[in-house]
Amino acid sequence: MAKRQTETTNYLKQALAKLLLEKNFEEITISDLTKTAGVNRGTFYLHYVDKYDMMDQLKHETLNDLFAILNTDSLYTDTPKVITRCLDYVRDNFKLTYALSKSSYSNFSKTVKDFIYSFLLTIPDFKEILVAYYGIPFQYATEVYLSSIESIISLWVNNGGKESTEELTEIILKVASLDKTL
Repeated sequence: MAKRQTETTNYLKQALAKLLLEKNFEEITISDLTKTAGVNRGTFYLHYVDKYDMMDQLKHETLNDLFAILNTDSLYTDTPKVITRCLDYVRDNFKLTYALSKSSYSNFSKTVKDFIYSFLLTIPDFKEILVAYYGIPFQYATEVYLSSIESIISLWVNNGGKESTEELTEIILKVASLDKTL
């Protein structure tokens, strides 16, 4: 039974990704989702309350998967490896990530920034390091830092993920100075 549920949610995810490339999230109907996924409306409602619930669950599921990568003990102290593993996850789910990045409802930019901030919280003294590095108040230093990294990731996603995850990790580390400072 669990396998069938997983298959159904995967069909619905694929349908959402396809539809988000064709129209705005607000224009997508449950009927669009179920027709594209090849499931009936009742099946949709077994999994989700509505399309907003579906989007929220997908976002939550994705963040949980990424946090699981962050929390892997063997990776904890290896920043490049953690970044690469997170980007590998994005690449493995690229079609959906790309589609979500195009949806204003998913607020991709804020989600990426929030995730990066959560990662930074794992680094001892990161607040002091950022303030010292930029020489500006923490709130502004954090925004500059997060925006730089988020912009790189967003550009990579919007350009189709052409660079390898290792190449993108190297770019992020150079721009964010993680290899030197944090």
